[in-house]
Amino acid sequence: MTQLPSNTRPRRRVSVRALLLVVVLLLVATMLLVPEGRLACAEPYVSPDRSPDGRWTLTLCRRPMFFAMPGGSGDAPGWLVLRDHRGAIRGVSELEMVQLYGGAAPGERTEWRAGRVTRTFVVDLPLTPASGPFRRWLDDRLWRIRALLGLTATSEDLH
Repeated sequence: MTQLPSNTRPRRRVSVRALLLVVVLLLVATMLLVPEGRLACAEPYVSPDRSPDGRWTLTLCRRPMFFAMPGGSGDAPGWLVLRDHRGAIRGVSELEMVQLYGGAAPGERTEWRAGRVTRTFVVDLPLTPASGPFRRWLDDRLWRIRALLGLTATSEDLH
């Protein structure tokens, strides 16, 4: 059998280590720099739904559509973004059509219960406070990444 020269083995280790270092640096950069993007919708354009105790807000954020027929703006997709009293994202639910949130049946409202916020066929998210500043920051970034990658619950899941 032919043996490989001994000088090729360290190169592989170095290249694997270098690749691993690059992957770790990219993950850290993503966590630090991930933008809020369309999750940053704010007043006066969108009026958030506030919990009775004022500790939480649920905001409907529209996502742009490339084309819509006249009168079809309610068909635009969106997100329902749950924020704590410090403005950190604590949950995101995808909405197939914005009109599902605004066109609720008469008397149907967002329900703020102990530990959950719900609205029939639209959103169901836990109200989980952050255990500290770092955890608040980390969860905020993770929700941004999940929304960007489309890994959030959808209103279709509630039907």
